Amino acid sequence: MEPQIEIDKNKDALESKENKLSNAEEKKSEEMDEEGLRKQGYDVILCGTGLTQSILAASLARAGKSILHCDSNDFYGDMDAVLSLGALIQWASNISDGAGDDTQKDQHSDEDGKIPLRASESSSVRIDSVLNPRLGGMEELEKGMSVITPYGQGRLLENDTTSLAVQLNEWIMADGKSPVAYFGRPKLENESEIIPLDMFLYKKYIESRQRSFALDLSPALLYADGDAVDGMINSGVSEYCEFKSIIGLNLFMKSSQKRLGSRSSKIEEPKATLSRVPCSKRDVFQTKLLSPMDKRRLMKFLQIASDYAIAMTSTQIVPPSTSQGDEDDHDGLNKNEIEKEVVTSLNERQLQQGRSLYRPQNKIVATSDVEVLERCIQEGMAFDTYLTEQHKLSDHMKKVVIHAMAMGSYNADISEYSTKDGMNDLCRHLQSLGKFGGTAFLVPLYGSGELSQAFCRSAAVHGATYLLRRGPKNVQIDESGKTCGVVVNGCSYDHDEVVPSKFIAANNVVLPVQMLQKRPHAGESALRVYRRISILRGKLVKNEDANNLLEKEQRHVIIIPPGDDLIDNKSVIHGIALDESVNVAPRSMNGVDTTILYLSTVSKDGDGGEKHLEKAVKSLCGDDCMELFHLSFSFEHEIALNDVKREKEVGMHICNSRGMAITAESAFVEAKRIFEVLCPGEKFLSLSKIMDDLVKESRAGLADDEDDEVKMLESAMNMIGASESDREEMHVTENSS
Repeated sequence: MEPQIEIDKNKDALESKENKLSNAEEKKSEEMDEEGLRKQGYDVILCGTGLTQSILAASLARAGKSILHCDSNDFYGDMDAVLSLGALIQWASNISDGAGDDTQKDQHSDEDGKIPLRASESSSVRIDSVLNPRLGGMEELEKGMSVITPYGQGRLLENDTTSLAVQLNEWIMADGKSPVAYFGRPKLENESEIIPLDMFLYKKYIESRQRSFALDLSPALLYADGDAVDGMINSGVSEYCEFKSIIGLNLFMKSSQKRLGSRSSKIEEPKATLSRVPCSKRDVFQTKLLSPMDKRRLMKFLQIASDYAIAMTSTQIVPPSTSQGDEDDHDGLNKNEIEKEVVTSLNERQLQQGRSLYRPQNKIVATSDVEVLERCIQEGMAFDTYLTEQHKLSDHMKKVVIHAMAMGSYNADISEYSTKDGMNDLCRHLQSLGKFGGTAFLVPLYGSGELSQAFCRSAAVHGATYLLRRGPKNVQIDESGKTCGVVVNGCSYDHDEVVPSKFIAANNVVLPVQMLQKRPHAGESALRVYRRISILRGKLVKNEDANNLLEKEQRHVIIIPPGDDLIDNKSVIHGIALDESVNVAPRSMNGVDTTILYLSTVSKDGDGGEKHLEKAVKSLCGDDCMELFHLSFSFEHEIALNDVKREKEVGMHICNSRGMAITAESAFVEAKRIFEVLCPGEKFLSLSKIMDDLVKESRAGLADDEDDEVKMLESAMNMIGASESDREEMHVTENSS
């Protein structure tokens, strides 16, 4: 009878397991609709999968909130996405055709408690120019153009209706001149014997390997000691990404030191060149950007800035008083003495890490300079004025500090850049120096769009629901002004299945300001962010003194201050140059390298922002580097959208984009701001107790429901591991004997 009893027990266990699964499926079907969405709605609906919304989604899901994340695109990231070359060209084509905005464009007012929305953040994007053979950008032959013929490379001399004259550069006659070959005009374009050099190189080095490109719409770097790195490490999202350090921070400007000409005694005006921004004491004294007097003044100012940075963090180092004894210990010390003691100890700590821009150990902290700085901050003094009046910095040096070190003042009006903002930006840069590599920045492998995907993946793991190709149509508001939910657009799938639009309930809605429809104003000139993505043939930043291949890799930040004579830019231009070392470009082919160059600036619409970036590429490339492809586009700056921000509706949260900033810090700050409103008292980007308990319960449930096959498989794997370890021990014993 024992076998029969055992069979009955197994049968009962199997029936119990089937009943549990059946009840779970019935419960799930009651809670979900036919698309797998919660019938009772969600705690928060996030519109768009940009970096800020993705970070926020991961933090809210970890806090136990029910999340719906929707996006009208079929890829993650929206304006923070990373695309292949083919996908980028298709994205630009969709924008040009108006496929990015499928909202009702004639709605400019709220009707029946509905706030109309644009389909995505890219709805305000405008394609300014594209250089691509497949789009007809390099088809026409022009006089002076470099071309490829059946007899080699040459230069087009004449281009009339009957024939084409080409001077062959690769051939030399007895008189030392190159011959001229004449070609008849073909009847069909695809029968032409002459191909523009740009088109030939594009097809050879780019078109055939277009899937090897990973191009960012909005490239982003991370400060090595910033909020972004801390958030990714604390949340574990860093396990989804890989990073490398930026090799150099370069400034494109003229040297302050004038030199004598080689053929005459006249003083020549220096030309603008790429020079490394000093990131250490050695760099400061070796740079050719500054005169000896400027170098000493810069070192003195940077030491004061480091003292200020440490003083600001002293409140985090000195523990608060928890007993009467602690208060008695500090009775004999005033605030300045405590700060001086903390600053001195922190300086020693920083020096151990190799922070060579910090004050030496045997130097006393100049607290009076820090007090002057704090007074200027309280008075709201402009950063430019502070550098001039308190430190006597020249205009040349102020450009180095403001634009290259602080990396601030994105707009043309530098007077709006306060001392408080300038010092905060500068100190964040100084504190990140030397932590990973020689600069303060990290760059993600495979494109910075991986950051958005990593946080979306983390949110999905913690229970968030994702809905792509279903962007928001409008936000529903009740009579009291509270948010009720979002109506998402319908879509059609490949098998002609049409899904209609539907309403999804939620008490809170998060959306970027670009999705709110802006009311047009007559005669206004909106501020726009201009971006240019260029694929270059060759290396952009050349390091002749490099001792190894790693130092020749293209991972550089480029800053072009405003007012360059050739570029004529009114605002600063930020650039990032990357290559195959971070897996965003194909590997070298036939000794030819490929570099990706990202440029961005801010300009008023109609002031030539796209032309400034075009001139910047030509100035940076010179004769050794050639641009084979570019895409230039622009979108509305958040300043131009301030008039559409909504604050009266309860439960509607508007987030700003990064604009033209090349770091991801502002996205983390913005996500944390909204998170603290939605989850007061909760820790940002950490696993809440509720979610921790749910994970433990889920793991416990899985352990109870494991079938015999799983247990047998684990037992077999353990036996294999034990036998292998036994064999290793026997092998070690034999060798020792």
